[in-house]
Amino acid sequence: MFNPVQKLLNTKFRNKLIIMCITAVVPVTLAGVFLLYNLADTIKENAVNETVSAADSLKTRLKDVLVTVSNISERVIGNEKIQELINNDFVNRDEYYDYYLQNQVVPEYLNAYSQVDDIKFYVNIEDFVPDSSFCYADEKIKQTYWYRETAETNSVKWQLIYDEIDGIGTYSLCQISPLNGRDGSFLGVMRVTVSSDIYTELVKDYDFSVVMCVGQGAVFYSNVPGSNAGTVLNNTGSGFSFGISDSKLLNDDKNQLEKLGTTVVSYFDYDNSGNLFQVYVVKPYTFFDDEIKGVVFVYIWYILLCILLSVLITILFSSVFSRRIQLLKNQMHSVSEGNFELTDEIKGTDEIFDLYQDLKKMVDSMQTLINDAYKAKIQSESFKLNQVEAEFKALASQINPHFLYNTLETIRMKAYCNNDKETADLVKKLGKFMRRCLEVKDGMVTLESELEFTKSYLELQSARFGDRVSYSIYCEVDRNYKILPLIIQPIVENAFVHGIESAKNNGKINVKVFYRGETVMIEVSDNGSGIAPDRLRELLKKLEKNDTSSGKSIGLTNVNKRIKMYHGEQYGMTVETVHGRGTTIRITLPREVDENVMKRLPEKYSEISGNISAKLNS
Repeated sequence: MFNPVQKLLNTKFRNKLIIMCITAVVPVTLAGVFLLYNLADTIKENAVNETVSAADSLKTRLKDVLVTVSNISERVIGNEKIQELINNDFVNRDEYYDYYLQNQVVPEYLNAYSQVDDIKFYVNIEDFVPDSSFCYADEKIKQTYWYRETAETNSVKWQLIYDEIDGIGTYSLCQISPLNGRDGSFLGVMRVTVSSDIYTELVKDYDFSVVMCVGQGAVFYSNVPGSNAGTVLNNTGSGFSFGISDSKLLNDDKNQLEKLGTTVVSYFDYDNSGNLFQVYVVKPYTFFDDEIKGVVFVYIWYILLCILLSVLITILFSSVFSRRIQLLKNQMHSVSEGNFELTDEIKGTDEIFDLYQDLKKMVDSMQTLINDAYKAKIQSESFKLNQVEAEFKALASQINPHFLYNTLETIRMKAYCNNDKETADLVKKLGKFMRRCLEVKDGMVTLESELEFTKSYLELQSARFGDRVSYSIYCEVDRNYKILPLIIQPIVENAFVHGIESAKNNGKINVKVFYRGETVMIEVSDNGSGIAPDRLRELLKKLEKNDTSSGKSIGLTNVNKRIKMYHGEQYGMTVETVHGRGTTIRITLPREVDENVMKRLPEKYSEISGNISAKLNS
């Protein structure tokens, strides 16, 4: 039995897309033919709504321009240099000329703001010296309606002003602002002329006829023949009130704009100051008939063209899409067969490209996992070999030191039996010192244990040097304070090796452990030969970089490195030295120590501690 659903599922993806396109186009075409009968009223209604929206938009944009110009006016009047000119009584003309020469305030504003075409000041001050932007308010100026009205109300006014330049008269929308002195006296007016290019910029995106008026219908912009700037629209005085109105259709046969087409008017009272503005948008009546006829004709051809283009685009798109899917399928089959070399590159940013990128990432991950598996196997074999070698070395390191310790104990007993108590005592101290070296672990030790270990070393060195060396150990810190092992002794050893041995005078080493705030200070000082500047720079560089690789003073850098590793970078070692007079090394440790800190740190400590123990046991 024929099953259409199964037949569709078995169809190639490209044919499915073509069938889907045809299925979608047919009902859309039928619906379009039906809606064509209702299109006329809809077009007219939309046209009216578009005109209303255009009027609202133009009103808003015009208001924004007026707000910008008002802000510019306020900034100009409030400018300190302008206020200095208005309120300063210059003695002679030269002072005015110097001021104009040094201050170019008005040109700066004109260059900065394209909304303003000109800024003029009309100053009512006797003996005022004019400039290109600053004029004296003579009687002719004072008799103008815009000057008189501003002087009477002492408020900002928007006026349509006529100017004649080189025999050519133009009307411009201007904002007239009063100039007041610091004592509140009226000193003149400032006239800011709005650039006429702004109106053209406002209406360039609209295909309507636009008229903009100020006051009771005085036109300051128009692209309607017969309603040029300077003319007054008739019958515009009624219906205006303070505030901002919604745009509405104008139903007034006496208005000349209504005779030209469907007219929408929108007006507003700028800043509730009594400055009325009106925006008229006119759409010719012939537009509706022509638009309806044109739309019907175009719509029919549009339907036919859409059907044809839909079929062509579907065939083209399905070909491209199915080819990309086929390419992705081939790549996936290649990977499934074990070939990880992806040869073809799929371009684009769609989901197929994302799938191809995911396939590449999966292949890379598989290759990485395979490589890691080989490396892990090699490392496992290497680890087993190193483990056997480490166990052998550990066994040997246990035999040799214990043998040495037992031999020292035999020598001590021989010396004691021969009544050589001094030698027996020295051998006992050396054995005690060596036992402590064997007992060094990865854990923390008490401060008392570390000081006893250091004291044993000092006693051995005192026996070696005799009266040439003396030492002292001072401790005010709790003897149970936990400390890292082998912290103090390497510093004392460094004092002997690099300070006391080469000194000509008797040597002295002082060890002090004391509290300083929230820290514990360990200070080891000697009166030896000190450290040469070159050697000191090398040592400080090693301490800064924690370099324990080679060279001298490995013990110091080891101590500093372990302290910073276990307690933080704010703790560690500092060195003070005077060449020929001695050296002081200070260690800063935290007052409160977490005894488990060493268990949570990397395994590097075992390596460092082992290196130190090996050095002491060698």
